Amino acid sequence: MAERDNSRLLNGGEEMGMTNEQYKGILLDQMDVWEELLELAIAAGNTEIQKKVEKQIVKIRKKLEF
Repeated sequence: MAERDNSRLLNGGEEMGMTNEQYKGILLDQMDVWEELLELAIAAGNTEIQKKVEKQIVKIRKKLEF
């Protein structure tokens, strides 16, 4: 396993990570998928799946409130 070189971080370099915009984009992509699943669950009349999907959509909406 290769070792990670963190020496640049000690010298004022920035750690690479996800930006807020990238995170928001991922959440919005997930929201699109869950909303499509919600439509399918409603069309199929499957209330059990509908409730689970609605809970997931609420979780994503809360994460988008940053």
